[in-house]
Amino acid sequence: MRWQAGIKVAWLLAILALALFEFCFRRSTSFVWKLEDIFLSLHGTLLLCLMVWCGALMFLTYRAWDWPLTGFLLSAVIYYLLSPYPDSGALLLVASVGLGKGARFFLIRKEEKSGMRNFLPGVVGLLAFASWWHLDMSANYYHGPRWMGLWDNPNTYGLLMAAGVVLAAGLLWERQNAECKMKKFIRIFLFVAVAMMGVGLVMSYSRGAWLAAGIGLLYLAWSYGKLKWRYVGLGVGLVALGAGLVWGHTPDSAAWYVKRADLGRPSAQHRATAWRAGLEIMRDHPLGVGWNNAVKLYEEKYHPPEGGPAAIITNDYLMIGTELGVIALLCFAVYCALCLRGKCRVENEEGRMQAACRAGAIVFLVAFWFDGGLFKLPTAALFWVLLELGNPAVARPKRAHSEPS
Repeated sequence: MRWQAGIKVAWLLAILALALFEFCFRRSTSFVWKLEDIFLSLHGTLLLCLMVWCGALMFLTYRAWDWPLTGFLLSAVIYYLLSPYPDSGALLLVASVGLGKGARFFLIRKEEKSGMRNFLPGVVGLLAFASWWHLDMSANYYHGPRWMGLWDNPNTYGLLMAAGVVLAAGLLWERQNAECKMKKFIRIFLFVAVAMMGVGLVMSYSRGAWLAAGIGLLYLAWSYGKLKWRYVGLGVGLVALGAGLVWGHTPDSAAWYVKRADLGRPSAQHRATAWRAGLEIMRDHPLGVGWNNAVKLYEEKYHPPEGGPAAIITNDYLMIGTELGVIALLCFAVYCALCLRGKCRVENEEGRMQAACRAGAIVFLVAFWFDGGLFKLPTAALFWVLLELGNPAVARPKRAHSEPS
């Protein structure tokens, strides 16, 4: 790898690390708190700068199917400007999209093919590094057997570990099928990283992350033609049978892993009730109710269960549809579908890395339905990076010129 490419990869990894470990930095030093307060006090200027930066990168990496993303971002910014109590959601969204476009611009170049090859193991290294490093969160609501790592929520931790496991598995699969054999220590590193993050994923007790990791691994198997649907059906049937047997039969004194298997408990039922209410809000308010209004409207007019109004924020798709409108939700869904369309060509190195990035992005898309994360900096930043890198530009074939007779 040339030194110029190495600098690009190092800078991107440093920026991604700042986004991933933002909570840890805020918690460890008051300087970051003060800096964030200054930025938020200038939210209008900051939003303008982020829009210019993101717009420039979108122009430099423009593709024909970028128009749904443009519509989605414009909806978020317009509702942010119209909101009397704007929060940081739109700022984080624009910054995360800009980071994804920046990663695409610097790493997917025809003349430079080593960028992604070195960047993706670096991402795995960051996540593996944080997998068993835990902050003192004894005062946190989730304190107990659920691991949280360097974050304040076990679902955020579990989602990042799920993405790391799937991405590392994809890189192992990619190198195993590559023409050049991987160096032994890199192979050992990826195996150790999968083991470390796998333990963290299990100990997060995040059901959404578990399901997302499973679907991401299934996508990898499908990409390489190794998926056996009869085994998938058998596994789904066994899981459904187990969930049915424990439904509503676990006491509060049961172990954590038993309670997480019981979908009849309030944590799961509040989500299901919020999903129905979110669809009703989108039906009644197709143009959206504005930033930070969905929870209040749900609590006042749609009769949530006691202690359940906040459950609606765990579903990013419902939050987009209820607060930004159905059109914004369709724009986001269409853009993601266009980025993931088609099957990766795993017979070449570029296609195999593309499959690994797509599998990681799919992990996030699944988990966004259950635990949210699109408007949280650590998860949003990594999601947009993987989504953009999962669909590299395809060079157009040159036209054949006939020789003069």
